[in-house]
Amino acid sequence: MPSIFLKDQAINKAPAIVGFEIARFLQSSGKERVSIFDVVDHFKRESWFSSNSFLYGLTFLYSVGLVDFDEPYLIARDAD
Repeated sequence: MPSIFLKDQAINKAPAIVGFEIARFLQSSGKERVSIFDVVDHFKRESWFSSNSFLYGLTFLYSVGLVDFDEPYLIARDAD
C-alpha cells in the first residue's frame, strides 16, 4: 500500500479512519475478545462499510499492533 490516504477516496473509507472506528468499537465493548461476526454486524449499515474498507481497516490495526487474530475473534492488544 504506497499511500494510506488516496486523494480520490472518501476520507471516511481510509484504512486509518476505518481502523479507528473498529478500535473504538472494540474498546467500548469492554471485552478483550470480540467475534469478527459481531463487529461486521455492528458496522454493516454504516455508509463507509464495504468488504474492502473493512479488510483494509483490520489490516491497518494489525500492522500497527493494536489487534491480533484468534479465529473467529479479534483480540484487542494493549496500546502503551
